[in-house]
Amino acid sequence: MPRLLLVDDHPLVEVAIAAALQRADRDWVLDSAADDIEAMAHMSRCAYQLVILDIGLPQVDGLQLLKRLLRHYPAQPVLIYTAQEEEVYARLALAAGASGFINKGQPMQELVKAFEVLSQGGKYFPAWLATDSDDGSESDGITSPLTPKELQIIGLLAQGHSNLQIAEMLTISNKTVSTHKKNILRKTGANNLFELAAVYKELQHL
Repeated sequence: MPRLLLVDDHPLVEVAIAAALQRADRDWVLDSAADDIEAMAHMSRCAYQLVILDIGLPQVDGLQLLKRLLRHYPAQPVLIYTAQEEEVYARLALAAGASGFINKGQPMQELVKAFEVLSQGGKYFPAWLATDSDDGSESDGITSPLTPKELQIIGLLAQGHSNLQIAEMLTISNKTVSTHKKNILRKTGANNLFELAAVYKELQHL
């Protein structure tokens, strides 16, 4: 019987997934952990077909936990299941080594479908991200490295500097900064400075 590990600090998520699994075509065993310590303890005791990880954990950065899991268990499929912004965090999850990503706004039957695909060695990401990755274009965002200048500018933006301040610091025009900023937003999928700061944080660990 395939075994799943849910890493999420909200008990209702476990209840909802357990109810959905009862209606699935086959039986599953669902274990749960509320934090990284419990998760690593479970992983040391059992072999899991899939880990379902919420990246919005209160005590630890979920994407950092993902990388930690994969360092210890490189072949472990991990599905990111979160309420965080899909366009940004699906890219980050893919770059960090996740096998799939589903936003918590999706129907439960979509989640169970992902369990089936991932437990058989497949991948499960939003269709738009799969299309971006397949066509090899720059739109696969964070998996296509930013240029050195873009990395420099995203760092300054994440620190709260304005376009004009960055232009003065780098001795370039304000228009040039704006162009770099547009390219950074397009490549990463970020929609605002808050999301851009999250992208920059993850880039520091890739």
